[in-house]
Amino acid sequence: MSAQPQPRRATTIAAIRAFPGFYHQQTVLVIGEVKGTVERATIGTDEGAIGLVTRELPREGRVEARGQLLDLGRMSQDDPRLIPFNLLDRTRNAYQGRWPKPGEELVLMLGSTAPAAGAANVNEPPLRVIVMEPHRFEGQRVTITGQFRGRNLFGELPESPSPNRYEFVLRSGDAALWVTGVQPKGKTFSFDPSKRIDTGRWVKVQGTVRTAKGLTWIEGTSIEIAPAPEETTEVAIDLPPPPPVEILFTAPAEGEADVSPTARIRMQLSRDLDPATLKDRVRITYVATDSKPADTAVVGVTSTYTKENRALEIKPAEPLLPFRLVKMEILDGVKGPDGGPMKPFTLTFTTGGS
Repeated sequence: MSAQPQPRRATTIAAIRAFPGFYHQQTVLVIGEVKGTVERATIGTDEGAIGLVTRELPREGRVEARGQLLDLGRMSQDDPRLIPFNLLDRTRNAYQGRWPKPGEELVLMLGSTAPAAGAANVNEPPLRVIVMEPHRFEGQRVTITGQFRGRNLFGELPESPSPNRYEFVLRSGDAALWVTGVQPKGKTFSFDPSKRIDTGRWVKVQGTVRTAKGLTWIEGTSIEIAPAPEETTEVAIDLPPPPPVEILFTAPAEGEADVSPTARIRMQLSRDLDPATLKDRVRITYVATDSKPADTAVVGVTSTYTKENRALEIKPAEPLLPFRLVKMEILDGVKGPDGGPMKPFTLTFTTGGS
């Protein structure tokens, strides 16, 4: 079974800072100003900023950025995701040896950027534009169109702005916001916010844009049924390729000597692996040396992958020959659950006598 793609959530820096636990490990889209250097980049607005982790700094200025949000205080220090970009040492140095508390150090692992959306109709702006830049519409009366999503039945928003008898979520594309103060019913319809039966219906809502404490909502005054739009207002952003599966270390190590002929080869991986892709892609052979000829026989192997700690173990089907140079290969085609490739890998070591 293939892994389901993670939904993208259009949001704001203020929302991320207010609800870091909700956005932790999610793929988010935000608009902000990029500042700093590759080693110390940030993206933010007047309401605050978060760290930006990238191999190449995007152009400075206002951009729409997509990536995975990480709350480092909610991660263990042995998490392999902290190894790239030297995040572990950078964080320890920034906090003088202590580990940040949850919500204290937020970073966006940048996947891609695009120009930020330009001007929009101030009276009928796309829902997505309001969600990503609510300050442009604060206090204004607007008309928006979106899909009825009940009382946050799909967990698309962190919480309600103010528990209200009449409240529900509207969504369009990758953006969602709350509507309060108006019942989801009219002359020809009546939706139940606690049930999913009507959550695919499109409606048009009039009301005033409000923002507070990282939340954005429409203080509604009227609602009516609307036709589904022919074209989405979502700004298309190309998905970056999934990150590769990397081998962090092995036991035995490369070039190690006097390895037991009955030893198993253990590897620590940087991220999850699809074990089904290992089939027929792991090979152990003997390499010719000055004292030993090459052996064309391929040693049979079995592999065991433990998802909880991303550990891969290769076990030869029989004891290896003593005093031989052994080559273990992982061939092209091994992948993570999302298709992220593992580069072909070779490990060589020399066996001992017992």
